Amino acid sequence: MKALLLGLVSFYMLVSSRTEELPEVDNNNNNKALSSLDITKRFDDLAARLNILEQELKMKQETPRIAFSAALVNEGYCGPFNSPTTLVFSNIFINLGNSYNPSTGIFTAFVKGTYYFSFTVFLNSNSKMFTSLMKNKDRIVSVWDNYSPDSNDSGSNTAIVQLEVGDNVYVKLYEERQIFEDGTGYTSFCGFLLFPS
Repeated sequence: MKALLLGLVSFYMLVSSRTEELPEVDNNNNNKALSSLDITKRFDDLAARLNILEQELKMKQETPRIAFSAALVNEGYCGPFNSPTTLVFSNIFINLGNSYNPSTGIFTAFVKGTYYFSFTVFLNSNSKMFTSLMKNKDRIVSVWDNYSPDSNDSGSNTAIVQLEVGDNVYVKLYEERQIFEDGTGYTSFCGFLLFPS
């Protein structure tokens, strides 16, 4: 990039030192005169476009990489509990940016922006399941299942949310409800930064 810019500057200096008109050939092979003023304008246009490209490249390089994906480690049933409980997904597949805490099950936004989150839960007994994706203390989306004739039920939900620095996102299991995990990743939680704001 810098070599191209240096070449353009050198070309500009060479052209600006010449005052005579230079011939230009268009698509119809007609000769036209190209003044040093025209060349200067074209150079300025190229320099402006190059500046925009450099700014876009810089923004892409500075965009933080935040993404996580994790599953429950539990072997067996999780719950029922007497009060709502944050699920702790400690089997980490990826945790770019370390915004997800595998000890607490809580994702904390260190960058203001728009985020994508998804979670999946599984239950293989004839009982009740109720979980929610939470932003701070507010419920965003939920997965619910009541007693059913079959005993294998799974549910997922997804949300795109705007987060401020310090906001927390987690999955809550409600009281007197349960889920199941046997180490195969039935119950998981993931999220990533779509774009900072």
